[in-house]
Amino acid sequence: MPKIYLGEAISLVMKTLPIVWVRLGSYLLLGLGLGVYAAIFGGIGWLLSQLWAPLGVVLFIAAFGGAFWIVNLAGRYWFHLLRAAHTAVMTEFITTGKGPSTGQLAHGRQQVMSRFTDTSILFGVSLLVDGVVKFVVRTFTRIASILPIPGMDSLGKFLQRVATMSTTYVDEAILSRAYAHREQNVWAVAKEGVVLYAQAWKPILANAVVLALLSYAEFVIFLLVLGLPALAIGAAVPSLGPALGIGALIGAWMLKLALSDAISLAATLLAYHRATESMEPNAEWVAKLEGASDKFRELGRKAAAGFGKERGQAEPAQGTAVGGVTTQAAAGSELEVEPAQGGSVAGLPPVDPAV
Repeated sequence: MPKIYLGEAISLVMKTLPIVWVRLGSYLLLGLGLGVYAAIFGGIGWLLSQLWAPLGVVLFIAAFGGAFWIVNLAGRYWFHLLRAAHTAVMTEFITTGKGPSTGQLAHGRQQVMSRFTDTSILFGVSLLVDGVVKFVVRTFTRIASILPIPGMDSLGKFLQRVATMSTTYVDEAILSRAYAHREQNVWAVAKEGVVLYAQAWKPILANAVVLALLSYAEFVIFLLVLGLPALAIGAAVPSLGPALGIGALIGAWMLKLALSDAISLAATLLAYHRATESMEPNAEWVAKLEGASDKFRELGRKAAAGFGKERGQAEPAQGTAVGGVTTQAAAGSELEVEPAQGGSVAGLPPVDPAV
């Protein structure tokens, strides 16, 4: 069974409490907004159902979809940047043993923006990395080989889905290399990071899967903590029952996102950096991914072009300003390997025996 960095992850999260409080406050505000949203549309739906029952059902479905749109919008902008800033600060603690004690959020944001220049680049890199990581999980991994659980055959498909969902933490861990190595060509850093993940996926993915499962168990605990008082109040005042039930559900989910996911992210960062710290990108893995994944090839093209420059245009000298950001030389960050022919994914390259 691979090491799960739960204790160290909790300690790391405690070192970044200023950002944790911002996460918690942000998610609680989001939860409050969703509660108000649910109350408004629930009331309108009830009124419409008095006129004609199907109208209430239609509005409920539309409102449910709207809630997902709101959460996705908030996640794509504010929460994505907030998680990236948290990742930058935790990476500094992991790689240097120290980090800022005050002004952590501002420091983390500065680290993110100095490398990605704006949120559109951050989001674009994340999307490509996410696609390649999910491809690696679906194509090369066998969950049964890393989680020797009795009755694994019946759980295999479920755990494979959990593994795919848990890659959110892996994406952040790969992008954290940009903060650890102080490089400006984030596309090249992401490309190398994906290759290293493919070489050392077993302990990293196992850690992410276990922590993802634990986070859902913690969600159940949060739901019980908030739900039991809600049930007691609902029993005394039945008219408040539905509202209290929805509030407990939203509150438990927001606590999971703010606290449990922060611990899962910290543990995955630790697993990734520990598993890959002495590794170099394997050219055979690069060729395999080049031949099998469109997103990896796109990542390679963007890495070669740097900050969106056309191929053949000179790289800026060290200290040259690009898009308002001072660049640094990133020698050795680009991998030039001939793509494998035919897109075959058969025959895995040898993996570092230390992994």
